[in-house]
Amino acid sequence: MITKSSYRVEQVTTKPATKKQKYFKLTFHELLTILCAATVPIAIGIYTTITTDRQTKAAEERRQFDLKQATELQQQQIYNDFIDNIYTLHRDDELNETSEPWAFANARYRAAHRQWDAVRKAHALQFLKEKGLIGRDQCTTGCEVKQLVDIIRLNELDLDNVQLTSQTGSLNKLNMKCVQFDQVSMVNASFNFANLNGVSFNGSRLNGAKFEGSSLICASFNGTELQGTDFGDSDLRGAQFINVNLSTAKISDQMQQAICHSTIINGTASKSTVADRLFLIYEQRQSRHPKNWIGLQ
Repeated sequence: MITKSSYRVEQVTTKPATKKQKYFKLTFHELLTILCAATVPIAIGIYTTITTDRQTKAAEERRQFDLKQATELQQQQIYNDFIDNIYTLHRDDELNETSEPWAFANARYRAAHRQWDAVRKAHALQFLKEKGLIGRDQCTTGCEVKQLVDIIRLNELDLDNVQLTSQTGSLNKLNMKCVQFDQVSMVNASFNFANLNGVSFNGSRLNGAKFEGSSLICASFNGTELQGTDFGDSDLRGAQFINVNLSTAKISDQMQQAICHSTIINGTASKSTVADRLFLIYEQRQSRHPKNWIGLQ
């Protein structure tokens, strides 16, 4: 016999489930609303962070560009002022022979040189050569006896990373003949299609320097540091190497022969390396002039 109370229990237990599912006492719609509400601020935060980073990067790039432009303008202004100063000295006859040792000209040049980058230093060297302030001798082959001293002295200057390059390549070599690069630092300097006949690098540092398509006829490398120096296909006929270490220099076999012939007096060298050939020269000359010869290291 089914009572009224038991019927109620059965009716409650068999009640169909509602369409709204519960998650932690929340419906799916309510949960989705909460997730959307939480995601929007996160997305805005991410967007703001990315935008800020981009703006910061753009501002830094702009700052670096402005700084580079300002530095370039400053360098050019210093160079222009130097040109004006040289013109004034020339107008006032401060660059003629009677003004030796040309103290004002050298003071102006060195003051500007200390502030220049490698590009302006190279431009200044070409300007000085064109105006006859360096490399003053009328060199034809570069092997002539030097008669004149340079008005602007380059000794003890920093010319590292300077690039001296002909604008027309092999068509017309850059004229730097008979310039006195004595006692200067020219580490990693580059000479491309340059006429360096009769140039003196005595007592200088040319470590890592590169000579490409250049002419070094009768050039002088006495007591010069040449660690890793690359002479490429340059012409070294008549060049003089005294008291130098060429063990790490890059020199072709043809250049080695040219060096041997240009340096040896009354003798021939049969050994294969430049170092051996130069040491043979040292032995020969040491026997003739034991007191005056410096010797090769």
